[in-house]
Amino acid sequence: MIPNFCQYMKTLGLKLLTPTTCSWKLLRADWINERYTLYVIVVGCGTTGIKVAEWLMASGAEVTLIEKIAEKQRLADNLLGSVVVLGDGTMIDTQNTAGTERAALFISTLRSDEDNMLACQIAKHHFEVDRTIAMSGNPDNAKLLSLLGIDIVVDVTELITEKIQSLVAPMLVEDL
Repeated sequence: MIPNFCQYMKTLGLKLLTPTTCSWKLLRADWINERYTLYVIVVGCGTTGIKVAEWLMASGAEVTLIEKIAEKQRLADNLLGSVVVLGDGTMIDTQNTAGTERAALFISTLRSDEDNMLACQIAKHHFEVDRTIAMSGNPDNAKLLSLLGIDIVVDVTELITEKIQSLVAPMLVEDL
């Protein structure tokens, strides 16, 4: 999984501080030495948000989550440590509290495509975050999110369809 993380970071325009290992010390080519760890904001403490945050933290990134439901925030804090800001990720004040201005990557994993779009737009245009990632449950919205400047749109429907196709395709091939 870590080599995939290295490849993914390269697609975001990041490079390794030490080229022989995939360490947490990732820098963008034009960053100055004051930024050593990759700081990431993840909006949403649902299953996807928690899994993404766990993976990022295990890879050495500094992560802050944003969650507006107090019970989910408490559960995530207990699971991950005190890294969750209670508030609405689509609000400038909440993103400010989370430290979005210093984030290199902003990921929104909410169920609402519209909320993901708004959260990413605020991060990108108000806080000037370099890269934004939004989850989309609707393929039509996925195209719109890309047009609106979201750097990476994860089309959940497409991912599930592709996975099912890859699993079912071998069953459809007849032996000759």
